[in-house]
Amino acid sequence: MVPRMAEDARGPVPLSVLSQRSGMPVATIKYYIREGLIQPGQDLDTDGARTLEQLRLIRGLVHIVGLSIRQVRQILKLIHRPDLNLADMMTDATVVLPLAGIRTGREKETTDLTAARTALAESGFSDLPDAPYVDQLLEAMTLADECDVGMDAEHLAAYVKAARECAKADFLDLPLDTPSQAAQTAVLGTAIYAPILIGLRRLAHRELVQKLSPTPH
Repeated sequence: MVPRMAEDARGPVPLSVLSQRSGMPVATIKYYIREGLIQPGQDLDTDGARTLEQLRLIRGLVHIVGLSIRQVRQILKLIHRPDLNLADMMTDATVVLPLAGIRTGREKETTDLTAARTALAESGFSDLPDAPYVDQLLEAMTLADECDVGMDAEHLAAYVKAARECAKADFLDLPLDTPSQAAQTAVLGTAIYAPILIGLRRLAHRELVQKLSPTPH
Protein backbone atom coordinates (compact mmCIF):
# COMPACT_ATOMS: atom_id res chain seq x y z
CA MET A 1 0.00 0.00 0.00
CA VAL A 2 1.40 3.41 -0.98
CA PRO A 3 1.47 5.90 1.91
CA ARG A 4 -0.14 9.29 1.74
CA MET A 5 1.44 12.53 2.85
CA ALA A 6 1.86 13.12 6.56
CA GLU A 7 -0.91 14.96 8.33
CA ASP A 8 -0.71 18.30 10.15
CA ALA A 9 -3.35 20.38 11.96
CA ARG A 10 -4.93 21.28 8.61
CA GLY A 11 -5.27 17.70 7.46
CA PRO A 12 -3.32 15.54 5.02
CA VAL A 13 -1.40 16.86 2.04
CA PRO A 14 -2.63 14.51 -0.72
CA LEU A 15 -0.35 13.14 -3.37
CA SER A 16 -2.63 14.85 -5.91
CA VAL A 17 -1.65 18.23 -4.47
CA LEU A 18 2.00 17.25 -4.48
CA SER A 19 1.57 16.18 -8.10
CA GLN A 20 0.07 19.54 -9.01
CA ARG A 21 2.88 21.46 -7.31
CA SER A 22 5.67 19.37 -8.78
CA GLY A 23 4.22 18.80 -12.24
CA MET A 24 4.74 15.05 -11.83
CA PRO A 25 2.02 12.44 -12.29
CA VAL A 26 0.74 10.84 -9.10
CA ALA A 27 1.81 7.47 -10.50
CA THR A 28 5.41 8.68 -10.76
CA ILE A 29 5.43 9.91 -7.18
CA LYS A 30 3.99 6.59 -6.00
CA TYR A 31 6.68 4.80 -8.00
CA TYR A 32 9.45 6.85 -6.32
CA ILE A 33 7.95 6.00 -2.93
CA ARG A 34 7.77 2.29 -3.76
CA GLU A 35 11.39 2.36 -4.93
CA GLY A 36 12.49 3.87 -1.61
CA LEU A 37 13.64 7.20 -3.09
CA ILE A 38 11.24 8.98 -0.75
CA GLN A 39 10.87 7.62 2.76
CA PRO A 40 7.38 8.24 4.20
CA GLY A 41 8.64 8.79 7.73
CA GLN A 42 11.57 10.95 6.70
CA ASP A 43 10.76 12.88 3.53
CA LEU A 44 7.00 13.32 3.51
CA ASP A 45 6.78 16.55 5.50
CA THR A 46 3.58 18.25 6.56
CA ASP A 47 3.56 21.12 4.03
CA GLY A 48 5.20 19.21 1.20
CA ALA A 49 8.09 21.68 0.74
CA ARG A 50 10.90 19.24 1.55
CA THR A 51 9.24 16.50 -0.45
CA LEU A 52 8.90 18.80 -3.47
CA GLU A 53 12.61 19.57 -3.25
CA GLN A 54 13.39 15.86 -3.10
CA LEU A 55 11.10 15.11 -6.05
CA ARG A 56 12.72 17.79 -8.19
CA LEU A 57 16.13 16.43 -7.30
CA ILE A 58 15.13 12.88 -8.23
CA ARG A 59 13.55 14.01 -11.50
CA GLY A 60 16.67 16.00 -12.38
CA LEU A 61 19.01 13.11 -11.63
CA VAL A 62 16.88 10.75 -13.73
CA HIS A 63 15.89 12.92 -16.70
CA ILE A 64 18.79 15.41 -16.95
CA VAL A 65 21.83 13.61 -15.57
CA GLY A 66 20.60 10.25 -16.85
CA LEU A 67 20.86 8.17 -13.68
CA SER A 68 18.89 4.98 -13.23
CA ILE A 69 16.59 4.54 -10.23
CA ARG A 70 19.24 2.30 -8.67
CA GLN A 71 21.90 4.98 -9.15
CA VAL A 72 19.65 7.70 -7.71
CA ARG A 73 19.03 5.50 -4.68
CA GLN A 74 22.81 5.14 -4.21
CA ILE A 75 23.37 8.90 -4.57
CA LEU A 76 20.67 9.68 -1.99
CA LYS A 77 22.17 7.15 0.42
CA LEU A 78 25.56 8.86 0.09
CA ILE A 79 24.01 12.21 0.95
CA HIS A 80 22.53 10.78 4.14
CA ARG A 81 25.69 9.02 5.34
CA PRO A 82 27.32 11.18 8.03
CA ASP A 83 30.10 8.62 8.60
CA LEU A 84 31.75 9.37 5.23
CA ASN A 85 34.11 12.28 4.75
CA LEU A 86 33.80 14.54 1.71
CA ALA A 87 36.60 12.85 -0.20
CA ASP A 88 35.02 9.41 0.23
CA MET A 89 31.60 10.76 -0.74
CA MET A 90 32.87 12.34 -3.95
CA THR A 91 34.87 9.22 -4.81
CA ASP A 92 31.87 6.96 -4.21
CA ALA A 93 29.66 9.31 -6.24
CA THR A 94 31.98 9.04 -9.26
CA VAL A 95 31.65 5.24 -9.11
CA VAL A 96 27.85 5.49 -9.14
CA LEU A 97 27.65 7.95 -12.05
CA PRO A 98 26.87 6.72 -15.54
CA LEU A 99 29.71 6.72 -18.04
CA ALA A 100 29.42 9.24 -20.84
CA GLY A 101 30.06 8.61 -24.51
CA ILE A 102 31.66 5.25 -25.30
CA ARG A 103 31.00 2.32 -23.04
CA THR A 104 33.63 0.16 -21.47
CA GLY A 105 33.47 -3.50 -22.32
CA ARG A 106 36.40 -4.44 -24.51
CA GLU A 107 38.33 -7.32 -23.07
CA LYS A 108 41.06 -5.87 -20.90
CA GLU A 109 43.24 -8.89 -21.62
CA THR A 110 43.30 -7.98 -25.33
CA THR A 111 43.53 -4.21 -24.92
CA ASP A 112 46.94 -2.72 -24.18
CA LEU A 113 46.35 0.32 -21.99
CA THR A 114 50.02 0.85 -21.16
CA ALA A 115 50.46 3.94 -23.32
CA ALA A 116 47.41 5.62 -21.78
CA ARG A 117 48.60 4.80 -18.25
CA THR A 118 52.04 6.19 -19.06
CA ALA A 119 50.59 9.40 -20.49
CA LEU A 120 48.47 9.94 -17.39
CA ALA A 121 51.41 9.22 -15.11
CA GLU A 122 53.51 11.79 -16.95
CA SER A 123 50.66 14.25 -16.41
CA GLY A 124 50.71 13.63 -12.67
CA PHE A 125 48.00 10.99 -12.38
CA SER A 126 50.11 7.98 -11.46
CA ASP A 127 47.92 6.69 -8.62
CA LEU A 128 44.83 5.56 -10.51
CA PRO A 129 41.92 4.12 -8.51
CA ASP A 130 40.15 0.94 -9.54
CA ALA A 131 36.97 2.60 -10.80
CA PRO A 132 34.77 2.36 -13.93
CA TYR A 133 35.48 5.96 -14.96
CA VAL A 134 39.22 5.23 -14.94
CA ASP A 135 38.69 2.16 -17.12
CA GLN A 136 36.70 4.28 -19.54
CA LEU A 137 39.32 7.04 -19.50
CA LEU A 138 42.12 4.61 -20.34
CA GLU A 139 40.07 2.88 -23.05
CA ALA A 140 39.01 6.22 -24.57
CA MET A 141 42.62 7.40 -24.72
CA THR A 142 43.67 4.09 -26.29
CA LEU A 143 40.81 4.24 -28.80
CA ALA A 144 41.81 7.80 -29.74
CA ASP A 145 45.32 6.57 -30.54
CA GLU A 146 43.94 3.68 -32.59
CA CYS A 147 41.81 6.11 -34.62
CA ASP A 148 44.75 8.48 -35.17
CA VAL A 149 43.16 11.25 -33.12
CA GLY A 150 45.21 10.67 -29.98
CA MET A 151 46.31 13.55 -27.80
CA ASP A 152 49.94 14.58 -27.83
CA ALA A 153 51.57 15.67 -24.56
CA GLU A 154 50.65 19.33 -25.06
CA HIS A 155 47.00 18.56 -25.84
CA LEU A 156 46.66 16.22 -22.86
CA ALA A 157 48.36 18.77 -20.60
CA ALA A 158 45.73 21.35 -21.58
CA TYR A 159 42.95 18.91 -20.63
CA VAL A 160 44.64 18.02 -17.34
CA LYS A 161 45.08 21.70 -16.46
CA ALA A 162 41.43 22.44 -17.24
CA ALA A 163 40.27 19.41 -15.20
CA ARG A 164 42.31 20.50 -12.20
CA GLU A 165 40.94 24.02 -12.43
CA CYS A 166 37.39 22.63 -12.53
CA ALA A 167 38.10 20.43 -9.51
CA LYS A 168 39.55 23.39 -7.63
CA ALA A 169 36.46 25.47 -8.38
CA ASP A 170 34.22 22.62 -7.18
CA PHE A 171 36.00 22.46 -3.82
CA LEU A 172 36.00 26.22 -3.37
CA ASP A 173 32.21 26.12 -3.71
CA LEU A 174 31.73 23.63 -0.87
CA PRO A 175 30.06 25.10 2.27
CA LEU A 176 32.58 23.46 4.61
CA ASP A 177 31.16 25.27 7.66
CA THR A 178 27.97 23.23 7.24
CA PRO A 179 29.03 19.56 6.96
CA SER A 180 25.64 18.16 5.94
CA GLN A 181 25.18 20.79 3.22
CA ALA A 182 28.79 20.31 2.11
CA ALA A 183 28.18 16.59 1.74
CA GLN A 184 25.08 17.15 -0.38
CA THR A 185 26.87 19.73 -2.52
CA ALA A 186 29.85 17.43 -3.01
CA VAL A 187 27.80 14.42 -4.07
CA LEU A 188 25.22 16.25 -6.18
CA GLY A 189 27.83 18.53 -7.72
CA THR A 190 29.84 15.51 -8.80
CA ALA A 191 26.75 14.14 -10.53
CA ILE A 192 25.20 17.29 -11.96
CA TYR A 193 28.30 19.21 -13.05
CA ALA A 194 29.40 16.50 -15.53
CA PRO A 195 26.80 17.40 -18.21
CA ILE A 196 27.47 21.09 -17.53
CA LEU A 197 31.16 20.58 -18.28
CA ILE A 198 30.39 18.64 -21.47
CA GLY A 199 27.89 21.27 -22.61
CA LEU A 200 30.30 24.16 -21.99
CA ARG A 201 33.04 22.37 -23.94
CA ARG A 202 30.72 21.92 -26.90
CA LEU A 203 29.66 25.57 -26.75
CA ALA A 204 33.34 26.54 -26.78
CA HIS A 205 33.88 24.28 -29.81
CA ARG A 206 30.99 26.00 -31.60
CA GLU A 207 32.38 29.41 -30.70
CA LEU A 208 35.79 28.52 -32.15
CA VAL A 209 34.27 27.08 -35.32
CA GLN A 210 32.34 30.30 -35.87
CA LYS A 211 35.54 32.33 -35.44
CA LEU A 212 37.49 30.09 -37.80
CA SER A 213 34.81 29.89 -40.49
CA PRO A 214 35.11 32.43 -43.32
CA THR A 215 32.57 35.20 -43.26
CA PRO A 216 29.97 34.62 -45.97
CA HIS A 217 29.68 37.34 -48.59
